[in-house]
Amino acid sequence: MSSHTAYAILSTNVRMLMWAPFRSAMRIFSTLLPDQMESWAMQRFLTPTRHGHRQAEIALLEQGEYFEVKIGGYRVAAWSFGDKSDPVVVCSHGWSGRGAQFRSFIEPLLASGFRVVVFDHPGHGFSSGKTSSLIEFSAALARVCLTLHDQGARIHGVIAHSLGGAATALALKRLHLKADRIVLIAPPSSLIAYSRRFARFLGLSERIRLAVQRRIEVRFGVPWSALELPESVNGITASALIIHDEDDKEVRIADGRALARSWRDARFVSTRGLGHRAILRDPNVVQDSVDFLTASVEFPRLRHQDEWSQFPGPAPLF
Repeated sequence: MSSHTAYAILSTNVRMLMWAPFRSAMRIFSTLLPDQMESWAMQRFLTPTRHGHRQAEIALLEQGEYFEVKIGGYRVAAWSFGDKSDPVVVCSHGWSGRGAQFRSFIEPLLASGFRVVVFDHPGHGFSSGKTSSLIEFSAALARVCLTLHDQGARIHGVIAHSLGGAATALALKRLHLKADRIVLIAPPSSLIAYSRRFARFLGLSERIRLAVQRRIEVRFGVPWSALELPESVNGITASALIIHDEDDKEVRIADGRALARSWRDARFVSTRGLGHRAILRDPNVVQDSVDFLTASVEFPRLRHQDEWSQFPGPAPLF
């Protein structure tokens, strides 16, 4: 065993030992203080981690044309690259992500004749707010696209990562987003499944999880059942390419496969060794995305019945 492997195993074990007392305390508090725990868990569920930008990302954003859109009480920061007369590809990042994570896509898309728009979802990057949600993700994406449409742009496609993929499906189905082609990278397929894993990770009871779900459903006026497959993608006519890595530990490849089977016109490509975030920097993933958006390559469909035909259960949304 290498020293690096041993260190990784030791670090994992230490983290598990540190979390064990926390989860035990959460189980006790869930019983003794259920109302307070519901409020705390809901706030935690809706609060992303706002990561700082790398210097290369800042340099990239400085090359774009900055603009803002307003959605609810949020100010959404966005950047446009390329000729405004070209068809637009909009990039939608995932939970605790940022628009600049799509920096590897910009030059290849520009070279293929597209204008590229990246933006930070509410509560992320340079946008305002401290909390966010799938509903607010989809509303922000739809508002950015509507703003571009009102300025005379034609939305050709969307490239979305992780929760940004779920938000794209929601915007296409419920918010009248129009796009010809969609690329979904490491997309989740179940909000309920994620919430169960989230609850288990924190040591929260199923009763607390259900209470949080109901509070969020009431707050946003959308039942979570409407966000589950196959209902979440029924009626979507846009063509989709779903790309998912076999070694993704955060959103398992079974999610991507399940989504590909439920989507009316979807293709599927698997990768290996990239995980959940490095997949956005892989040249082959970038090229596959561009090839699909330009319709220059015909990608394979999944068979409807094989060993992955039943979605195996919980996976996180980010």
